[in-house]
Amino acid sequence: MSLCINPGCRQPNHPDNGGSSTCAACGSALVLQGRYRVMRLISSDSGFGRVYEAYERNVPKILKVLKEGYNVNDKVVELFRREAQVLSQLNHPGVPRVESEGYFLFSPADGAEPLHCLVMEKIEGPNLKQWMVQQGNHPISEKQAMLWLTQITDVLDLVHQHNYFHRDIKPENIMLRPSGQLVLVDFGAAREMTQTYMANLGDSGITTVSSAGYTPPEQEQGQAVPQSDFYALGRTMIYLMTARLPNDPLIYNSRTNAFAWRSLAPQISAPLADLVDELIAPAAAYRPQTTAVILDRLARVRSRQVSGLPRSTRSAAETAWPMTTLNPHEAQTLPEPSRSFLPPWFDQRPWLLAGLTGLALAVPLSWYALSHGGPPFGSGDPKVTAPVLQDLTVSPVTVLTGHTADIYDLLLLRDGKTLISASADNTVRIWDLEANALRHTLAHDNVVQAIATTVDQTTLISAGDDRTIRFWSLPDGRPLGQLDNAHATPIRALEVSRNGRVLVSADSEGTIKLWPLTDSTGALNLLGMSMAGPSHTLEADGTVNDLLFTRDNSTLISGGKSLQLWNLASLENAAPGAAIAPTTLVGHSSFVNRIDITDDDKTLISASADQHVLLWDMVTKAKSAVLEGHKSYVNTLRLEGPRLWSADADKTILVWDLQQKAPIQRITGFETDIWRFTVQPNGQIITIGGDQPYIRVWRLDQPNPPK
Repeated sequence: MSLCINPGCRQPNHPDNGGSSTCAACGSALVLQGRYRVMRLISSDSGFGRVYEAYERNVPKILKVLKEGYNVNDKVVELFRREAQVLSQLNHPGVPRVESEGYFLFSPADGAEPLHCLVMEKIEGPNLKQWMVQQGNHPISEKQAMLWLTQITDVLDLVHQHNYFHRDIKPENIMLRPSGQLVLVDFGAAREMTQTYMANLGDSGITTVSSAGYTPPEQEQGQAVPQSDFYALGRTMIYLMTARLPNDPLIYNSRTNAFAWRSLAPQISAPLADLVDELIAPAAAYRPQTTAVILDRLARVRSRQVSGLPRSTRSAAETAWPMTTLNPHEAQTLPEPSRSFLPPWFDQRPWLLAGLTGLALAVPLSWYALSHGGPPFGSGDPKVTAPVLQDLTVSPVTVLTGHTADIYDLLLLRDGKTLISASADNTVRIWDLEANALRHTLAHDNVVQAIATTVDQTTLISAGDDRTIRFWSLPDGRPLGQLDNAHATPIRALEVSRNGRVLVSADSEGTIKLWPLTDSTGALNLLGMSMAGPSHTLEADGTVNDLLFTRDNSTLISGGKSLQLWNLASLENAAPGAAIAPTTLVGHSSFVNRIDITDDDKTLISASADQHVLLWDMVTKAKSAVLEGHKSYVNTLRLEGPRLWSADADKTILVWDLQQKAPIQRITGFETDIWRFTVQPNGQIITIGGDQPYIRVWRLDQPNPPK
């Protein structure tokens, strides 16, 4: 049965509409845009519009149609168009996909005003409010809270990078895919972060969006800012962790402006609870200022869970925020009653909050301190003492067998349970860590040396000695296509740009190729890559072991025989075929095995066979520190906020405090050298290395008393 969406149609579900192209009752088109056939009405109570299920051939879609009565309301029409505008720019499994032509006008046959329409991906699964009801309204675990908070923050990171903020985060607007990925929906309220908007905060012409219990105070007053999303996210997490609605008097006392949720979520550790409390601070200036800060804090919580570090001693009773009418966009200082939520060293550093000149220019030192629980990297505080080195050991948990030759690369997906390995046995294998089982084996014609994924982790990319770059769908491993003869020699490294648009590959001779990974719509561009070839080719000084984009995508870094920086802006401005000269960083006395960079793009980190880890200042391009402590080749790195993990051929992992440039933990007990490793959300460490082609899973033992 086909459904007519003309609001004036007398019989939109006419029995003769089935295979017809026009409605038997009113003559309006039934195949919208020549592509979409509407099958049923899902809801007519969804805000400003009606929601239908439509099909493009056999693919289900969601069709939103603005109710005709709102056509004369310019603000409502703007909100409706904005959802299409925002979603069409985003390519992430955490947002519904909308094609560039997904927004269109539909003209009924009876001459009525055109209808505003939006077609988007249909998300199969419940929203989190429905999911809680289905699960019996039980609070979620800390593991689930960590995963979901990370997923939504990751989505917000992309949204904010595109200069938008959502303004309506709540359980009803977060859906759960069957894969376990959360999806943020309903972007109709999203605002663009323009200078005009920021300058006009409080203007009565700015549309106010409010969802009781989830909307922050400044947004209720028409002054929403990016940090408003963090408040709504924090209130959503409290609902999930306590299974109590946000206005429940056991959760929130409106008279005293105090939250008392922590005692209702005993399963949540103090460090995670502290972060959630900062998300729901009443003034936007008190909250984490960027998604990067939240992700960094989550990494630190995971690091505490992994390392067994002491948990926060902060009281888990009430979080009594000060009664305030502070405008976060004016200069301000912290009221005395709120100092209980600050780190212990704050009272000795009153200069950290001398005043804020606006959210866009928040004082970096003060907010680094608030969000990281300590003074900033390189602060030079003479009171900081060298950390005590803590010795930790691991015990074996399980061994994954199946590969028949050396394993060269290892990748853990964001779901924390899907592991991918690449081997000299000519295969890539996909493992389920929950079942400790092999799910898929993907075949190459020769040794596989490198693997990577697209930013949304829906596509796996692999390459190696057969000089072919292959693409596979995730999680099922279905082959999508390949680039034959991509290089003249074996491919050693792969990397995808932070914005997901460029694939870069490098070979054993030092040739680096940049490939346009996506087309103008953000879809995978296999045909374009095959037909046009690489957009640029660079020549490094010898073999390349690792590749890395800076987080702003302005610079490509290659590490191998040399450590070199490539200015991509210069590359774009160069004539076709012209060579550009890299900046070479001199400091290592042997090959660079692995590279990483801090979230602010200020500090580059390199691990080398010379047994050293070096820190580099990305502004001056000079070596800023040498981290000494390894006794053999340093093979790989893992960066988590202010902590760096490095692993070597001497069966040891060192964990470094980057602020003090000193090791704080030494993890031993591994049976083999460590070539690559990763860490699961539950704290278990996964390694490859040694003479046997095994993937080993380890758990951290209880820490020994410090010496």
